[in-house]
Amino acid sequence: MTNLEEWPARRLRHEVELDADVHYPDGHCSKAKVSNLSLDGCRLSGWFRIGDYLELTIPRIGRVRGQVRWAVGGQAGVRFERAAKPDDGAA
Repeated sequence: MTNLEEWPARRLRHEVELDADVHYPDGHCSKAKVSNLSLDGCRLSGWFRIGDYLELTIPRIGRVRGQVRWAVGGQAGVRFERAAKPDDGAA
């Protein structure tokens, strides 16, 4: 059994219902509903494959990139990528 104290705390989640544009790496775009939104990710309605990278355009938030981490029954969880910090040492 894993010690639960080792797990990172979950961010506050907001139950929303927003229409988003889903942009795929091959260039096509579709629509999806966003719900259960946090700073780390969201739930999407629709059929997605685990591991796929997507860019979402979400109203009032803008465009974010993420990876599908789970998918079941027409719902999927997307974890947003973190933007590199300006002082991350990259030249």
